[in-house]
Amino acid sequence: MNLKKYYLATTLMALIISPLVISFAAFMGVLLSLPAVFSIIITIPLLIPMWSIFAAKVKLPEKTSQLLFPFLIMFCYYMGVWIVLFGLSGYRFYREPFEGVFHIMTIPFLFVNFFYSFSGEGYGYFPVIVSATTAITMITVLITRKRKKNDLVFDGKTIVYGALFAILICAAVFQHFERNAKVLSKEDYNVERIRDEVDLYNYQPFREQRNAQDEFYESDSEKARYAASVAYETENLLKTLDEQPTVTFEGDYPRLDGATAAYPVYAAMTQALYKGLDERTVNNYVKCSTTDEAYERLIRGEIDVFFGAQPSQQQIASANENGLQFELTPIAKEAFVFFVNKENPVDSLTPEQIQDIYQKKTTNWKKVGGKNERIMPFQRPENSGSQTIMLAAVMKDKTLPPPLWEESADLMGGMISRVAEYRNYASAIGYSFRYFATGMKPNQNIKLLSVDGIAPTVENIQNSTYPFTVEVYAVTTNEAEQDKKSENIKKLLDWILSEQGQSFIEKCGYIRI
Repeated sequence: MNLKKYYLATTLMALIISPLVISFAAFMGVLLSLPAVFSIIITIPLLIPMWSIFAAKVKLPEKTSQLLFPFLIMFCYYMGVWIVLFGLSGYRFYREPFEGVFHIMTIPFLFVNFFYSFSGEGYGYFPVIVSATTAITMITVLITRKRKKNDLVFDGKTIVYGALFAILICAAVFQHFERNAKVLSKEDYNVERIRDEVDLYNYQPFREQRNAQDEFYESDSEKARYAASVAYETENLLKTLDEQPTVTFEGDYPRLDGATAAYPVYAAMTQALYKGLDERTVNNYVKCSTTDEAYERLIRGEIDVFFGAQPSQQQIASANENGLQFELTPIAKEAFVFFVNKENPVDSLTPEQIQDIYQKKTTNWKKVGGKNERIMPFQRPENSGSQTIMLAAVMKDKTLPPPLWEESADLMGGMISRVAEYRNYASAIGYSFRYFATGMKPNQNIKLLSVDGIAPTVENIQNSTYPFTVEVYAVTTNEAEQDKKSENIKKLLDWILSEQGQSFIEKCGYIRI
């Protein structure tokens, strides 16, 4: 028997014709408005007669290994492409160049891939389609071979082929579960999300409470209800000085920006010290762009003082590339805290246990005194204030594996990958700053963990016995010119470090230096 002719014809059928049939089925599924996953169901009745006719007309080998070899080639090629590219992409297949390379290397599946890339369902069904297609074609050919009433010789190579099939399937299954361990792509409205953002509207300096206008309302009760709702929406939450400030500014105002958790402090300073401004004009001098963007604005010279955590190594390098150096002035103490679901029985961790959890060396709460549940360690985006402190104060010289991330469909149907927001699962753990977690955004459904048995209390932060006590900084650059504005920057920093300034910081919720 001419095996080369059989191998060539069957391999071309398996590698090209079958995928084209599946693509046609997927196209029909679109016309019938069926979900993408049903395209494989439509494919089944199309593949069976096609391969039955092919097997009936072609002289089939007598040995099972020879009969199945072309299907092994097809399966190994497509599954190999998937496993390698999916792994290299970090299980985020929408990242370039992996998506483009995948489309090129699987051209016969072009319409299927095109459909998946725009449907928002992802490429996760591809290994299922390849496995199902391989199974259907092999079973059809074997049944046809049996109907010819020719003896089929089973040989040892068939076991090797079966083992290779199993290994590739297991690899794809492993990737699926590994991806699920890193991705939170499904909305679960029964689980509370705890974001590191907060509505800063009520921390706007000089914001005044609005009063309802008499002529707009037919009754006093209607006026009162509206006035109460507006007062709630526009309430000024900033702390105020109980005495006249020892320093004021009436021009050449230092421009301020910083981290979300620091905004209520430097916004309150602005309201207390900056004269001649209102809630509209103050926006020219005081903003809250969050840590990463605020540092970039400081480097670009768009602001004079940054308030928040120390800069990351990338931010220091960016400043150096622009010929700048950061000058850090400690203005307050803070605690970097870890929190879990309030039902979690774990109340304290050691620094080493936290490091092991975030390095994925410890993956089950049972190992640290909790329940038998997989730990879900949430991280913050790179160059955010909390992530910088996590690396510098907690992990130190130890590296962090990639964080949990999630995918969300954009308006064009594609997917966007991003760091997953903390979700208060029973097995989750996250981190932030004490002031943010307990002051700006208190939550009764989480609890702060002690570290080495020491709770992040004011007393423990003040005397620095809490292991992750950190400093809040006012950060400037070495580029300030000797003019009126630079003098005012120095006056502002001196006031912050004065007795009145430190007392005011304490009143705002931080702990004096």
